[in-house]
Amino acid sequence: MKIDQKVLEQVAEHLGNYAYMLLDPRTSVPFYVGKGSRTRVVDHGLEAEALSSSEDESAVEHSRKIRAIQEIRAAGFEPDIWILRHGMGSEYTQVEAAAIDLLSTFLVQPARDLHPLANLDQLTNERRESSKGHGIETLANIVAEFGAPELAPQTPPLLLITLKPWVDLEEPLPDGGARAGYGFRTEWLSASDKSLIAAELGDSVRAWWRIDPKAVERLKVKHVVAVHRGVTRGLFQIRPGSWELDAETGRRGFSVDPVLSGPLHDQVVGRYGYRTPPKKRGDISALPTGPSSRKAEQRDHEALLRPANLANNAN
Repeated sequence: MKIDQKVLEQVAEHLGNYAYMLLDPRTSVPFYVGKGSRTRVVDHGLEAEALSSSEDESAVEHSRKIRAIQEIRAAGFEPDIWILRHGMGSEYTQVEAAAIDLLSTFLVQPARDLHPLANLDQLTNERRESSKGHGIETLANIVAEFGAPELAPQTPPLLLITLKPWVDLEEPLPDGGARAGYGFRTEWLSASDKSLIAAELGDSVRAWWRIDPKAVERLKVKHVVAVHRGVTRGLFQIRPGSWELDAETGRRGFSVDPVLSGPLHDQVVGRYGYRTPPKKRGDISALPTGPSSRKAEQRDHEALLRPANLANNAN
């Protein structure tokens, strides 16, 4: 995985101490668990065989790992690299050991189109670390986020909606329809065809927010952008006159049409997304706290109006 040195250093700083898995992309079955550190990434890069030191594995173990990697490459593929946990202290050794024990005990079946957290319903547990941002993720997605260029301040006025992890909660939509939940699904990060997720992503981004439509009109905002983990993920045009008020919560929603191509799409989303700069003083924002009828499901998503004449004020 050859990437720009500056991006490599940013990724390394973000990872810190980490535990990871290598998967055979033909079956999505893990064949190696390892651990590494920021120094290892900076010195040796992000190739599958370089993420951990040979000092951490016996000669036999190292040989088996390299042989498996060579076999995958001979078939025309590259191993998939998944980061199990990162940003850790000395406990990364225990995380590696626990993962090895689990994968050496329970049978892992081949799967198609596997992605992190694809089988959340397999356990009765809820995730305990999702808010910390150090949970399981593919290394490719982590690199893509750090490699995303910054969103240019010369864009037209935009309504940026920051979506946190997905919440299963069926609820009505402004136009009389319904949605199965809100937020950002983990599988959307790896979606190769963005048109296939546009409808559901649009439903997630268009309701329900504490936004004044008059402010949107005053700033001449015509488009809304879905943002996840600081990177733009989708662009939608707000249908004029579609704003609706939920009288019970005081929140508003609207209807949208996906924008999947064209100059504005290339400027705002493009192929990999754009990193949104931190908010600055003067931004118009709203932090929803959840409708009274859904207090158990606290919403920490955020809506932000980004006027064109304010540089670097996206969230």
